[in-house]
Amino acid sequence: MNKEQLLSKKEQLLSKKEQIEKIAKIVLIAGIFLYPFLCSFFGIDLGDTGIHMFNYENIYSNPDKVGFTCYLTNVLAWGWLQIFGGLGIWGLNLLEVIVEMVMAFTVYKVFHKYLGDLQTLFGILIAIMASDTYLNIFNYHQFNVFFLILILGFEFKAVVEKKFKYSFVAGIFLTLVVFSRMGSITALVTCFIYVFSYLYNNEDVKYFMKHLGVFAGGVAATFGVLAAFLAITGQVEYFINNIFRLSGIASTAGSGYSMENLWSTFIFGNLDAIASGVIYLAASMILLLGMNILFSLKGIHPKKIILNIAFSAVVIGIAVYMLVYAYDVNTVPNWPQMTTGPSFFIGILYVVTFCYVFFNMYSKNGNPDLIILGICAIMLPLLTIAGSNTGTKHVILAFWIIAPFAVSAVCRFVFSKAALEAVNAMTEKYGLKIRHGAVLACTGIILVCMGVKFADMLYYTMNFDSVDRSSLRYSVNSDKLKHMKTTEREADAVNGVLDCINHLDEEKERPLMVFGGAILMYSLNEMDSYVQPWVTNPNYTEEKLKEDLKIAKENWEEKPVVIFCRTNNYYGFEEYNYDVLIESELYNQYNGKKDWFMKFLHRNDYRLEYANDYYIVLAPGDITQSEDYDYNWYIVGE
Repeated sequence: MNKEQLLSKKEQLLSKKEQIEKIAKIVLIAGIFLYPFLCSFFGIDLGDTGIHMFNYENIYSNPDKVGFTCYLTNVLAWGWLQIFGGLGIWGLNLLEVIVEMVMAFTVYKVFHKYLGDLQTLFGILIAIMASDTYLNIFNYHQFNVFFLILILGFEFKAVVEKKFKYSFVAGIFLTLVVFSRMGSITALVTCFIYVFSYLYNNEDVKYFMKHLGVFAGGVAATFGVLAAFLAITGQVEYFINNIFRLSGIASTAGSGYSMENLWSTFIFGNLDAIASGVIYLAASMILLLGMNILFSLKGIHPKKIILNIAFSAVVIGIAVYMLVYAYDVNTVPNWPQMTTGPSFFIGILYVVTFCYVFFNMYSKNGNPDLIILGICAIMLPLLTIAGSNTGTKHVILAFWIIAPFAVSAVCRFVFSKAALEAVNAMTEKYGLKIRHGAVLACTGIILVCMGVKFADMLYYTMNFDSVDRSSLRYSVNSDKLKHMKTTEREADAVNGVLDCINHLDEEKERPLMVFGGAILMYSLNEMDSYVQPWVTNPNYTEEKLKEDLKIAKENWEEKPVVIFCRTNNYYGFEEYNYDVLIESELYNQYNGKKDWFMKFLHRNDYRLEYANDYYIVLAPGDITQSEDYDYNWYIVGE
């Protein structure tokens, strides 16, 4: 073959490679767009979705009953409802999809040239699939991640491209994230990127201080605009009161949001995740050793081949056991439809990212930009769960930078001859040479194992309806839930309640009181809340309930229609755990609030209007023809 033929062959191979990459890009982009959109139609959550909807619909009409912790999130959703309210709750699911698309575009735009096109897109697909295992509705959790990505992205560009304007923009988004979720004041630690760049790159202190000054200018300017908006809309008082309320909760010993509990949850949750990641990495190394033995049999004396195969089988067996064990090394969180998946996967991503950051930091061929990018990648999940009492649950929303970074790191090791040569330069001192075939085989096995677990996590953590996605085929008879599907048991339960209340109070002139987690009932029935909407909230004390009942009696001539939730809807509507949920709810006193609830019903002549497996509807005697007072059995089991 002559030189021209060789060049032609090379060009053909390059052209074929480009075609394959182009097709892969199309597939990945299609997945990024289609997956969240298709998921938006499935799952009807009555709890968290209900809380969000109540805040969105009442931010201006009933601000005294709305938490201003997530002020900007509530305002944006309220505005969206004014324009697209006809789409119902699915319209807010669509807004969530749009936010995710902007996040995907931002991550790709800022980081793809450092991580690679396909690697970045594949990592984004992982992130977006993981994100859609929680809530489909637009919410402050994902909105918080959205702003954190923008902050980190612009800070990264500011230090890498040495442009002060990006620091100003980052400061703008810092204020926006705090107003969107007040606990995100922790995002101030992103300024560590400036500190690291100053120390690592030995920058001039004036240059460093200018970045911080411009960043602070962006914070101050945006704060001024939002403060003015609060003043114009007359909501400054509510916003300030909320700050004091949060401060009180944080300082209360034993509270789920006490500083002691938040710090403990944050530190040990992440340490547990890292532990599972370290075990998985160790298992991967052992697996590589076992596979390398198999790929090194050529040239070995036939008598030793059997021994090597046997030894390899033992090593691989140990590795496989550790791979399986790593997934369940942490206990399943006490949350419905949860697995150890979030903790497990973020643990792996942490460890891979740490290793790649250290490699770039101490290697002669290290890239300083990748070090800063890796810091951004680690910061995002840490900041996402900071200020939350749910451990690593919400970390599943924060794979947006760390997943592309880890994918890029793995690809550069697996498919790079230079990386393998660098590793062998160290291992050959000890008589060990890693075969490229062993690396590929090991990587394939690990990816299959992780893929199975990832798919398992996606399937079983779809909202709170059921652990079986295929059962989400039924509709609720409400315009606000059109286009959306749930289980047959949940649809029947909710439809029964809606039909009953429509019969009782067709004009919806009376208020509603829900005792339990089905907060979405306020929105579906389009009824005002008699007291605070989430009566059973642990932070809503018995004393506050007493006070609110007195105020409500003065403000309302009519007594409310009451919905009592017989089970905790956060744990789904499935038959297998029904009896357990019923029994649990019967004995739950909600720190004395159930006793006051029962007294309220007895004093005001309430009667049992309707009952199904999951809910009862109670109505005062002036609007019901029912003579059934036997509702105690449903509430306290007597």
